[in-house]
Amino acid sequence: MDNRKNEILDVTRRLINEKGLINTSTNDIARAVGISRGTLYHHFESKEAILDALVEKLSADIYRRAREIAQDKSIPVMERILKTVLSINVSDSSDHVILEHLNSPDNILLHQKVQKEMLATFPDILAQIIEDGNKEGVFSAKYPYECMEMLVAYTSLVFDGDFIEMSEEESVNRLIALMHNIERMLGAEEGAFYPFVEAIAYGKR
Repeated sequence: MDNRKNEILDVTRRLINEKGLINTSTNDIARAVGISRGTLYHHFESKEAILDALVEKLSADIYRRAREIAQDKSIPVMERILKTVLSINVSDSSDHVILEHLNSPDNILLHQKVQKEMLATFPDILAQIIEDGNKEGVFSAKYPYECMEMLVAYTSLVFDGDFIEMSEEESVNRLIALMHNIERMLGAEEGAFYPFVEAIAYGKR
């Protein structure tokens, strides 16, 4: 992606944070970048195209951040897994709005594309940590990648929000059951993953 496109995406992200998605127009974006609308449309054919590209850029940023944490061997294995998982949570307000665009009924194909990318990328990032845990005796997992692939596939489907409607209690119960089964698959001590339940379900770090 060329520098001008990246600049347009960065400016759009900032404007959405400041003004909201609905109140951010292509005129606003072009003016903030310092280009004409014609030049803007040369790079992106519509506001929707800008948002789609922004979602893809955001996803790439998330994976890069997760990979950096996963490869930091100065962090203990269990803490590294937790931090890597939490790193995919989007805290910036503009990013929340952008990801709501991703979940729009009009963006099913983009949504599927991002989920496919997550399933292709995230298990490998987590599996590297599991392999380190095997070496340290924290785990005894025979199939690190496959275990993490099942974890990502399950969470992306069940906790997606579009496929299964759940109460908060039902969501927490599923998370507890998931962590229990992950412990068994990885050969971890019972209760080793309970901090994940606290951090993810109850917002504790």
